[in-house]
Amino acid sequence: MPLDAFGPPERVPKQIGSARIVLRQYRTQDADALAELLSVSYQTHLAPWSPPSMEQEATSGGRRAAREHLLIALDKWEDGSDYRFFITLRETGEIVGQIGITQIIRGVSQSSFIGYWIGLPYIRHGYATESVVLAMEFAFDILKLHRISLWISVDNEYSLRIARKLGLRFEGIAVRGLFLGDHWHDTQIFAITAEEWSERKAELKATFAPGN
Repeated sequence: MPLDAFGPPERVPKQIGSARIVLRQYRTQDADALAELLSVSYQTHLAPWSPPSMEQEATSGGRRAAREHLLIALDKWEDGSDYRFFITLRETGEIVGQIGITQIIRGVSQSSFIGYWIGLPYIRHGYATESVVLAMEFAFDILKLHRISLWISVDNEYSLRIARKLGLRFEGIAVRGLFLGDHWHDTQIFAITAEEWSERKAELKATFAPGN
């Protein structure tokens, strides 16, 4: 596809969903729910795989830190550099985690990263896998990006299983590629391009994120 097939849309919808879940844009009134989910999830579940900034949000900052995180994310949404969503249950609206299409690079790259986490009470229900498929749909079909990467610690078996289950292309290991928890992690790199998404979209949606 030529480069002019890619580029930011004039309007960006605030959510995308499947039969089970909805990825929706942050709202400032979500601060309490975010702080609560982080407080029950961080120490026993998220700490080894989280950036240092999350520790303050989860352990000492509470609602104030959560609100600041939301405001920064909303600003980045407006300037088109990051699109972060809460993963919510369609039936109840309950927040179960977060996923982001981040560090968007336009120009000759037209690329981005996907990162995500699921709150401790909601793990092992397939929400992360389903969310990654919806995030790829948003990235490729709405944002018109060309390439998405997932960088995952070599020790994070939970997330590695998701990338492998989805059949994302393994591209190699970035030695000490990410600082997560309290040290540098060797990082497995997985990727998918717009051409691959076009070929596999129907299969991935039907298998992991069927519609209503």
